[in-house]
Amino acid sequence: MTNIISQITGLYNKGLEFIPVSLRIPLAIVILIFLVFSLINFLKKNLIWLVVFILLLPAAYPSIRQIVLPLVELVKKAPK
Repeated sequence: MTNIISQITGLYNKGLEFIPVSLRIPLAIVILIFLVFSLINFLKKNLIWLVVFILLLPAAYPSIRQIVLPLVELVKKAPK
């Protein structure tokens, strides 16, 4: 996992070498504005699903518990 992160960081640093220092901050601002607008647009379209998910999450706890507890017991009893 650490190797993958170091590779991604290395690629990011190589990509930054191609961008002049004077353009890095304006480019970062443009990217952040794009991400904020994309997030707002996503939430507008999917707000109802987000609300339904939040409302149903507490109701799902007993069901998840009923499935997970027997599986945990089964794993504990399995021969090693």
